[in-house]
Parts: sequence; structure tokens; C-alpha cells
Amino acid sequence: MKTIVVLLSCLTYVLAQNSVPCGVSVVQPVTNRIVGGTMAAPGSWPWMVMIVDDSDFISGSGAIIDQHVILTSAQHFEGFGFSVFDLNLHQWKLYAGSHNISMTDPHEKTYHIRRVVLHPGYNDTSLENDIALVITVEPMQWNDFTRPGCLPDAQHAYVVGDSCYLPGWGNTSSTGDEEGLNQLLYPIVDDSICANHWDDFLPATEICAGYENQHKDFCGDDIGSPLMCKKSNGAWYIQGIASSGGDCTLANEPGIFEDVTKYQDWILKSMEEAGYPYQY
Repeated sequence: MKTIVVLLSCLTYVLAQNSVPCGVSVVQPVTNRIVGGTMAAPGSWPWMVMIVDDSDFISGSGAIIDQHVILTSAQHFEGFGFSVFDLNLHQWKLYAGSHNISMTDPHEKTYHIRRVVLHPGYNDTSLENDIALVITVEPMQWNDFTRPGCLPDAQHAYVVGDSCYLPGWGNTSSTGDEEGLNQLLYPIVDDSICANHWDDFLPATEICAGYENQHKDFCGDDIGSPLMCKKSNGAWYIQGIASSGGDCTLANEPGIFEDVTKYQDWILKSMEEAGYPYQY
């Protein structure tokens, strides 16, 4: 009888872990208005992961899309003078369920990197195809503060004017909270605006979002953060991955995001090959 009870308990736990819907937070984000950002409510963006390197510096952020998979920017792991093959990735840390930079949150869990999958077309000079998957050693434990974000539907198309949000731990330049997770309302704008500011903007695979005449932009620690947009059913999906922008302390420029929709096939194939097929 004890064996049956234990087995049923394990089965219930597994089913509970697999049944968490993507893009749904228990704590609703405060969707009113990071540089120029405001502090996010703890737990309102439960797919956010803080990526910390082997020197205990925040490298950036990522978004959970599976118990073993995080979607982020490739530039964390390969750039001028360093390569993913040279990094002590086993000493890096991934913090899920985290809110505050300088203290351990009660719901925070630490995970570790098994391997990183860079997009094969990634160019560390132009930042073309600046997207990567992080495969974790441990499975992430679903709870109210750690949940997956949704990938956009394959047929989904964003439109200029869509109001999305960018959560992140980057420098807030005294307008947000320096220690906690911040968020910024980030409208999608016309490609021509980014083309006017950035010679290397690639409209075929990138999204232009943000502000041209306001002091609001993401900073280095926000690289890899997800641009979160809302479905009609209320679920949040990852439309973009923060890749590049201006000087966030001086910015009057929009930001460039990798368009996740354009990388859907690569993401799904890579997850399948890693042994963690997308479940949503």
C-alpha cells in the first residue's frame, strides 16, 4: 500500500509539473508604464531568468520555455575575444523565481548550464541571428514564481502599435528600482525608425520597438530579455529577444529585438534534438 501511495504521489507531482500553462502568471503584471521603467510586481513575469557568469556578474536575462530550456541572446556566450568553447559555463548560474539582485528571494532557485545552443547563423559582429537556447542540468520546478512563457503561434504576425512589455534587471538610471526586476512598456514601431538609427538593422528577422524621443531604453543587463506581448486569451508570449540599442543612459533611440516568430522552426527543432520538445 505504501508503494502505491508513493507512486501515486510521484505521478501527481509529474502531472502537476507538466500541466502548468505557458504565459500565465498568478501575480498579474502591473501594465501601466529598465530606463524609464517601473518596478515589476514580484512573480508577475515568472519566466524571467537572471543569467550570472562565473565572476558573479549579471550577464543578462532569458525566458523559460521548458523545464530544461531557456531562450536568450547568443551574445552572452560568443563575442569579440571570447567563445562559448572558452567559457566556464559549469560555473555560471541561472536564477529562476528571482526578483531582487542583491538578496536571495524566498522563491528563488539556482540552476546550472548543461550546454548552450547558438543559432548556426549567429554573427558576433553584426549580431545577426542573435539568439540561443540554454539547456539546464536540473529541471526547473514549476510554482507561482517559476513558469514558462509561450512561444508565438507560427501564424502570428505582430503589427505596428502593439503594446508589449520588456522586463529586466538592467540599469534604471534612477527612474526605476535599482535592485528589483523592472518593466517598461515597449510599443512595436515601424521598421523605418530603426533603419534611420541603425545601419545594421535587419527587418527580415528583427523587430523595432521602443521610443525615439523619450529617455527609455534597455541596458546591457537586459540583453536577452523577452519582449512580452499579450494574446487575446490573456496569455503572454515571447515576441522578441532584446539584442541591441543605444546608450541606455542617454538613449533617445528604439531597441532592436530578434523576432522569435522568424526563428520558430529552429527553436522547435533544437529543442527536439536536445530531448525537450516544446509542449505548448
